[in-house]
Amino acid sequence: MQALTTTPIKTRESLNVFLVGNNPIELGDIYEKLKKIKNKSYNAEIGFDIKGLYKKILHSKPSCILIDDNFDKTYLKTLVKRLASSIKTKHIPITIIKNSNYTETYLGHAQEFILKEGLTSEALSISILNAIRFKSMHAYINDKYEKSKSKLKGFFR
Repeated sequence: MQALTTTPIKTRESLNVFLVGNNPIELGDIYEKLKKIKNKSYNAEIGFDIKGLYKKILHSKPSCILIDDNFDKTYLKTLVKRLASSIKTKHIPITIIKNSNYTETYLGHAQEFILKEGLTSEALSISILNAIRFKSMHAYINDKYEKSKSKLKGFFR
């Protein structure tokens, strides 16, 4: 795993992003798009190797995980499901970078999707921020639901 960091500007917020994929050229292109984003600074780590990927993600503490869908579909489904269900990573939003608009069953655990074709820096930034907002909103709604459910149980006792 190689740590790559964009040059931070003091007036911009900084977010940690973990890029997952098996094609260094495509992930390098995505990294270059992250560097070109003007309103945010992104610190990116890239994971190419499947072995130990989960531990690398835990170690990097990302604000968002971007996953290229070029991986083996079975492995990708397992990875996304594990990230979405693990107590240590379920709070991290996941964005899938797709080659086509064809839907797959493993995508249900991701917050955001973006097509590689025509991918721009602005679209990538919007996608990352949407994933973060969606995950935050989901956690808020789930928390409120659990609290109201426990109040209802107490009411009927």
